[in-house]
Amino acid sequence: MSRGADSGREIWRVNSFTNRPFSGNPAGVVPEADGLSETAMQAIAAELNDVSETAFISPDPDGEADIQLRFFTSTMEVDLCGHATMAALFVLAWTGVITGRDETRRVRARTPVGVLDLGMEFDGNELAWATMEQLAPEFAAAPGADHAAEVLGLPRDAIATDLNIGCCSTGIWACFVPLKDLDALAQVQIQPDLIQSLWPENEELSGVYAFAFRDSYTTQGRFFSPPKYGIFEDPVTGTASGALGGYLMSQDRIADTVELIAHQGIEMGRAGRVRVRRNPNGRMAISGQATPVFHGHLLA
Repeated sequence: MSRGADSGREIWRVNSFTNRPFSGNPAGVVPEADGLSETAMQAIAAELNDVSETAFISPDPDGEADIQLRFFTSTMEVDLCGHATMAALFVLAWTGVITGRDETRRVRARTPVGVLDLGMEFDGNELAWATMEQLAPEFAAAPGADHAAEVLGLPRDAIATDLNIGCCSTGIWACFVPLKDLDALAQVQIQPDLIQSLWPENEELSGVYAFAFRDSYTTQGRFFSPPKYGIFEDPVTGTASGALGGYLMSQDRIADTVELIAHQGIEMGRAGRVRVRRNPNGRMAISGQATPVFHGHLLA
């Protein structure tokens, strides 16, 4: 068997935003990625082709942060990924790189959108929850809001009228479409080639998030990306969940002092949940759990 210079590096597969295997959102994690070229990182992410994103952990080259995180889908690098960040933090705990006991450890991570504050909440000596602080939300109208029903393959009367269709970014732009009920959410027939029509001028639009309310502070949603990302439907989307919280607060649907529980992946059979809140500094934060599925070593 021929082994390359990168053989022996650990690779993990982790299910994020859940504490049960075979649910939530799967992510790849390479915990010792220093020295890997972009070409190598892209090749590894593509090899894990049924995982939407893979996180690569390395030392921060500037020494300002504790770690550096980069994220690759099977086709391209992306600026930020919530569920892969959760997975990366849990791998750091499982491998003993970061430990704690009945405490919350703070970790600063350099990402393509800047240095972010992360949290690791230990119950005993086990990591129970991981937290990622995102950027303060930015808002924009969806220029193609009139196309939303067509994009989702739904009749126009499936769209809720008490909220405006709009876009929000807490690091990555997404457009949010409120639906009248969970039945409408289950009936979505996404038209991937039309997603970009919600905001044609924004090449950084990551996708459309359709959702309905379960109760006052609990949502259920589905997230779909344009074809260029190589992701048809994302099971549980951390970055978009944080932006969902900002979007709802901007429309006075929920107060900025409450915690939103965002459920996702149910229609895919990969249920997961994200805790979303707004920090006193105005930034959004998401929290989640994770469970390992397997890990091994790169042989190529």
